[in-house]
Amino acid sequence: MSILKAADPEGNACARFFYEYPATPGLGHFLHTYVCDGNPVIPTFQGEPERVSIPDTAEAMVDELWQALNEDNKISLYVRYTDLETRDVEQFIINKHE
Repeated sequence: MSILKAADPEGNACARFFYEYPATPGLGHFLHTYVCDGNPVIPTFQGEPERVSIPDTAEAMVDELWQALNEDNKISLYVRYTDLETRDVEQFIINKHE
């Protein structure tokens, strides 16, 4: 898992942060874009990926994430859910305006 961010206010350099976690049933790590409503500018992600519990189904995960987003700021959500045993992949995209 990695995070790429501007390394200076002008955006002339890129800071790269890499994270590696063991696969633990029921536990995941989450990257999100914003940490507050940011008046007048929304700041970028800060800190390390957040630990989250993973529900039993991909649909439940998508629903929990979408419901947790601030109504005024949410636009879209993409979730990729991979079964570590079968390698089956499910992808979900929600767009507030569709």
